[in-house]
Amino acid sequence: MPISLNVRGDSFKDCTLITGFHGIGSTGYIAVSYLIHSLKAKRIGFVDVGHPPPFVSTSEEGLVTPFEVFRKGKLVFVKLEFAPHRAEEAEFAKELARWTIKGKFKDAVLVGGLDSNLKSGDKDVRVVPTRAYLNRKNGFKYPTLEPGLFVYGQLAVMLSEFEMHEFPAIAILPYASATAADPSAAAVAVRTICKAYGVKVDVSDLEDGAKEIEEEFEKRMKQTSKSLKSMYG
Repeated sequence: MPISLNVRGDSFKDCTLITGFHGIGSTGYIAVSYLIHSLKAKRIGFVDVGHPPPFVSTSEEGLVTPFEVFRKGKLVFVKLEFAPHRAEEAEFAKELARWTIKGKFKDAVLVGGLDSNLKSGDKDVRVVPTRAYLNRKNGFKYPTLEPGLFVYGQLAVMLSEFEMHEFPAIAILPYASATAADPSAAAVAVRTICKAYGVKVDVSDLEDGAKEIEEEFEKRMKQTSKSLKSMYG
């Protein structure tokens, strides 16, 4: 079954796509989730896949499915509640990039994390822009990823797809813990995005509640791992 985005909305022209993945520190997932919640973005659709994660959850608004699309004004968010099936990871990223390009979005922001053990200098974040993004006058004024280091996973697949189609996109990579969820790194990403796009979001809840968020993530991982084990042995 091909991956597809089932989304309401007549036009995404000049919108900005913001998404993140379950990588180092779960930085991308936490940052995107926090932005959606803080900005009160409305759910406008879903990503349909052939091998959906066998989990759903609930929120104050109702049922939460694995892959959802939200919008607030010109900002469009794709939230991955769980990682896609390994067999679909690359195609998921490619289809999301193609959908963004086809929809005539203005640009894309991808949030990930960098192992804090690799930190050099005094900056808390590095960026990886496509060449089309570099050609813009305005953007993120942060140092790029050091030569010799690699971006990997779905974020790398999306950046490659955007580069091949000369589409302006940038990866935001705060330094984060490689062993646990890192809400503080997510707060760095949120502040970085808000500054670039003129959005106001208070990140104090992320910073002050970091310990509780880490514990919640650990609990969630144990629960999903236990459930998968019982289902598939």
